[in-house]
Amino acid sequence: MAKTENLLILNVDRDNDLGEKAKVKGPLIGRHKLLDAALALGVADPEDSDCNAIFQTVKIADDLKSKYTTESAIITGSRNVGIESDREIQKQLTSILKNYKADYVVLVVDGSEDESVIPIIQSKVPILSVKTVIVKQSHNLESSYFKIREFLSNTMEDPKMSKIIFGLPAAALILYALFDYNGWRLILGLLGTYFFIKGFKLEDIVLNAFDEFRESLFRRKISFFTYVVAFLIFGLAAYRGYTEMNNWINVGLFEGVGAFLAASVYVIWLGVSIATIGRILGNRKHKRSGLVYIPMFTFAVAFVIHSASSMLMKLTFPFYDFMLAIIAGFVIAMLALVIEKKWK
Repeated sequence: MAKTENLLILNVDRDNDLGEKAKVKGPLIGRHKLLDAALALGVADPEDSDCNAIFQTVKIADDLKSKYTTESAIITGSRNVGIESDREIQKQLTSILKNYKADYVVLVVDGSEDESVIPIIQSKVPILSVKTVIVKQSHNLESSYFKIREFLSNTMEDPKMSKIIFGLPAAALILYALFDYNGWRLILGLLGTYFFIKGFKLEDIVLNAFDEFRESLFRRKISFFTYVVAFLIFGLAAYRGYTEMNNWINVGLFEGVGAFLAASVYVIWLGVSIATIGRILGNRKHKRSGLVYIPMFTFAVAFVIHSASSMLMKLTFPFYDFMLAIIAGFVIAMLALVIEKKWK
């Protein structure tokens, strides 16, 4: 770079700490004005890092003076960081460039926030270099602060991430506030359900179920009613199974699982049947044969599961009876398939 080219060493105070704390209004141009501003800001707030950035601006101008034609300057924004502060920065930069015809700019800032004005400056004059000034004692803290701030900002803008980062902890706090220490069991249960759905890629199934439930509320009233009844029945099945499992869990794990299934499987079958019937009645596209064969088929499955659960609970349960239950379930399932074909 030739010495005849003009180099502007520019410091940006985007949030206008200089004006708010030291009552010094930008823009400022010239070494002595910058030093006076740094002194005023240092007296007003000795801990403000903008002081270091101003001194760094003067130092860079002094270091380059022997090689280039340099000038140092400060432009300030507004306490309302955003559009208002950026417009003020653009206005002050235009004013400085009218008085000093800079060919290039060396930008001096004290944090990642001030670096966001780079596009504004580049629209007026090329930026040769960017110097970020961070006080040595607070280097790690400052860097961590901006990383955390950027992460939170991106999270708030992403609906999916905000639900996980903010939604789940919020739900956990609400449950804890409502149920005290017992709320932790609900929290762990909800987290387990969420991880189970994510782990086995069941998101589409769950979302389709919610869409079906919401659509039934507005379009298929009978389906909505049966869905609500089925949901209550599923809750009753879970309660019955849990209560019975507690009575058997001390005997053994398999016995406890068998007790849960034996106490709840028929109730679950009832809920599935009611939900299925409601869905078929509410949607004309579904075949009416489903009113019979689906409850029959699911009953066959429930019958076999109940027999297997009873065998787990009672070691004396004859294996011969279990085989008869399988045969009976198979016969019921075949009848359901025959009904389905007959009503096509």
